[in-house]
Amino acid sequence: MGKGLGKAGPSPAPTAAFASEEEALAAAVAVYDRFNEISDEVGQSGGHDAERLGEVLVGEFLDASVEGYRGWAEKGWRQVGATSFRDASLQQYSAGPSAAVIIYICDDVTGADVVDSGGQSIVPADRVDINYFQVTFDLAEDGRLLVAARQRWDERTC
Repeated sequence: MGKGLGKAGPSPAPTAAFASEEEALAAAVAVYDRFNEISDEVGQSGGHDAERLGEVLVGEFLDASVEGYRGWAEKGWRQVGATSFRDASLQQYSAGPSAAVIIYICDDVTGADVVDSGGQSIVPADRVDINYFQVTFDLAEDGRLLVAARQRWDERTC
């Protein structure tokens, strides 16, 4: 993992939540993978049952994601295909609860299209299919990591 991306800064100290960098990264990757699965399922269903994202998202990111999928349902859009990600690397981890883990990933939507009710793609021809994101995870009271934010980090290519 972290192919060519490296780590930012010195190695963080272990916390009560994670015994090592590897454990923090593995937990974050597992949650982000589940986020992609649920997001793909919701998109493929035309935006229905987007509240399921509450299993892995929290706060404003959850609210914005659910609201975005409601728009899909209203417009008759649905996703065809699936998204993926690669090259996850740990930026930092802490005891939380806010920003307990922050990772960098290359998010890839190459395999996914969004179509209207007539089956025509609504994706712009110039869509950037692979983006370098910083993903922030909060630590819930029950010890689960939840995606709190995802933002394009910079113009880096994956």
